[in-house]
Amino acid sequence: MKFETIFIGNEAPYLGTLNKLSRLTKVVCTPIRGNTRKIFGSAYQFAKANKIEIVSPAVFMKNPEKVDIIVVSGYSKLIPSKVIDSAKTAIINIHQSLLPAYRGRHPLNWAIINGEKYTGATIHHLSEGFDEGNVIVQKKVKIADNDTVMDVYWKTIVKSCEMLHSFFRKAKRGDLAGFQQDLKSATYFPPRLPKDGKIDWTEPAKNVYNLVRALTYPYPGAYFYCRGKKLVVEGAQPVKEGPIRAKLGVPVFFKGSCLVKTGLGFLKIKQLRNKNLSELKT
Repeated sequence: MKFETIFIGNEAPYLGTLNKLSRLTKVVCTPIRGNTRKIFGSAYQFAKANKIEIVSPAVFMKNPEKVDIIVVSGYSKLIPSKVIDSAKTAIINIHQSLLPAYRGRHPLNWAIINGEKYTGATIHHLSEGFDEGNVIVQKKVKIADNDTVMDVYWKTIVKSCEMLHSFFRKAKRGDLAGFQQDLKSATYFPPRLPKDGKIDWTEPAKNVYNLVRALTYPYPGAYFYCRGKKLVVEGAQPVKEGPIRAKLGVPVFFKGSCLVKTGLGFLKIKQLRNKNLSELKT
């Protein structure tokens, strides 16, 4: 007998696994379009294609119904207590970090910006506070030096789907108590805005590189201004040496590469999102 499950959010990559492991009867979501749908998929379209009932968040939050399990991911608002109480077995959230580290929005972007070598994924009990409930299952994910945010994102998706198998096995055994998060180790990072992607060339090249790979497409991108034009850096590499007379933050071509002097070392710009590198020569 499979658990009856309701999914809340727009994190579509989990839905195939949930649909196989449980009796997914409702998806609480809104339609999404554009690049977000193209890259991350659409919970709305998945539900529609699989003939699963779709409910708007506004309706469901006011009138939840009793169900075995509620799974939340990609939902940015706090879940009301009456929704939490409506789950007979558990209401869980899938978070892309090793909680209690990196609570809050955009944990993967922040982990790369901060130069972390590892992140992870956590399935935890959902409570009335963001990312605070007991941890049920957790797995570590390596961040390679050349990983972009999307590389790390898909690694966490794979781990999270594996963890859903573990979660449902535990649910069948009644083994869902989990363990409390260590508040002393908790960190929180706020949501990032497009303006937060502006490059500070006084930072070391490694830090600028981390910002670039943390904000690659479809995120807004790391950017700077050159000759009055906004340039979004899509690909880069930190290098130690460059032209002696280079000015901080000004692109120059050196030995066939486009380099920018930083507070420590140089950033080699390999790709711009909105301009050809050759155009910077003119």
